[in-house]
Amino acid sequence: MDIVDETLREWRSGVFVYGQSDCMLSIGRYLARTGHDDVTGQFLGRYDTHEGAAAEIKAHGGIAGLMALAGAVAKDAHPARGDVVEVVYSGEQETCGIGGLCTGDGVALRLDRGTIEVALRFITYRGVWHGSR
Repeated sequence: MDIVDETLREWRSGVFVYGQSDCMLSIGRYLARTGHDDVTGQFLGRYDTHEGAAAEIKAHGGIAGLMALAGAVAKDAHPARGDVVEVVYSGEQETCGIGGLCTGDGVALRLDRGTIEVALRFITYRGVWHGSR
């Protein structure tokens, strides 16, 4: 069992709570455990809705800005197990992104309805960052 498996077990057994254990903070904790700067304390308890999380992401330059804040290094290659991936999806009025964890052939996403894994071939992504420092 590696850090990816441990992280997924944690995500699946825990409760999703905005501002405490949501997708942004879950990726932040994963990055901290893999040697990146722990920036989660800046966000804990600052919001309690999807809209609040989205506002924090936007205020910090999107997923790429949050990744830079944690000291994660972008890569110009196909995602590999343990990398963080920004998965693109269509929001109500714009294209949005959510941070996911590459599991090898797929990407795990922590959502308010649970943790899901989607095969890489079915997603569109616009950023990949090395999962360990």
